Amino acid sequence: MKKIINDTLKSPNGKWSRKSLTMLVSFVVTIFLGGKIVFTKEVNSSAIDVFQGFLLLVGALSGITVWDKQNLNNK
Repeated sequence: MKKIINDTLKSPNGKWSRKSLTMLVSFVVTIFLGGKIVFTKEVNSSAIDVFQGFLLLVGALSGITVWDKQNLNNK
């Protein structure tokens, strides 16, 4: 478990990565918001827009993080 945290949430120099931490928090918020949308009888269209925005944020941050880690490993 410690290796997974170090590989995904920390930069190669051992510091916490702000991008990865933002991605993790956004992912957790997306899961809770998605659950609220699914289990609520009245669905607000604004809630769906926010949910999709968080999904885009998580996808973009994960892509940027993977790209950065690949470029650092190639150097």
